[in-house]
Amino acid sequence: MSVRPTHEALLALFLLCSAGCAGEAADALVVFGLTTDMAVGFQFDHIETTTKVDGVVTGTERLSYGGGELSLPAELVVGPAPDGAEIELSIAAFRDGEASPIVTRRGATRAAGGRSLLLPISLDEACCATPCAASATCAAGACVEPFIAPSALTDHDPLWIASASDACKTPGSGDPAVVIGQGESAFASLEHGEVVPIEAGPQGGHHVWLALRVTGLRQMGSRLTVEGYFPEMEFELLPFTAQVTMHKAGEDRCEIDGVRFQVDRGLPVEAVRGQPLDIEVALEDPNGDVAMAAQRVVISP
Repeated sequence: MSVRPTHEALLALFLLCSAGCAGEAADALVVFGLTTDMAVGFQFDHIETTTKVDGVVTGTERLSYGGGELSLPAELVVGPAPDGAEIELSIAAFRDGEASPIVTRRGATRAAGGRSLLLPISLDEACCATPCAASATCAAGACVEPFIAPSALTDHDPLWIASASDACKTPGSGDPAVVIGQGESAFASLEHGEVVPIEAGPQGGHHVWLALRVTGLRQMGSRLTVEGYFPEMEFELLPFTAQVTMHKAGEDRCEIDGVRFQVDRGLPVEAVRGQPLDIEVALEDPNGDVAMAAQRVVISP
């Protein structure tokens, strides 16, 4: 299971100014709304960004999933900049250990005095195998002009993130739902009342390996809560909570595997062997959407 430190939906705020803007009334901003339909941390691991104002590089940044710096969707803000200045963002997404990016994207516009413009820019899986000329960029599998006139852009509204495209929360994924399965490294189905093995953990205690199949929730930043209750002993286990990242497992669903849930916290392990255990899980994504599920298992004797 990939567990990340708590972080907000906004990835970073870059306040960059071109060399010629000192002393001028430069209150224009361009907010690049960065999204992807690929699974961050699985299909790519880090991005490298370059910002330019009127052709001059004003900043570069490397943001890594493993370092806890990369979470999408996100905002990258360039400005303040003088009215009419050309603002450009270039992004390259990499897998760890590979020198060539798996996908690149560029976006550009002109600063409009007094406005904060929102320029959507996506890293699309369909662009991974789509080469484009140097003057073009790839979007949704097609080569397009990277420049968009400011008159064609809307003003920035931070609520855009709530409806942004996502690797797991797609138009076809339907309402939030979760299915409880089992598995340390892959999802396997779990029947009601199925006998499940337990194993000793590295820091004491014994646990079962759970896996979850999820639809309708965002790939990153969902809060997972797992609870357990032994009905025959009338004993409630302490809940487990974590922030999780899912991986794609089909067109409209994602999965989490390797969820370790301790079953003998506060009990001797011999007392739980052969006992039925009612497991409940809840997943809440950064938008506030929630999926819940329950399953009964029997601890292996």
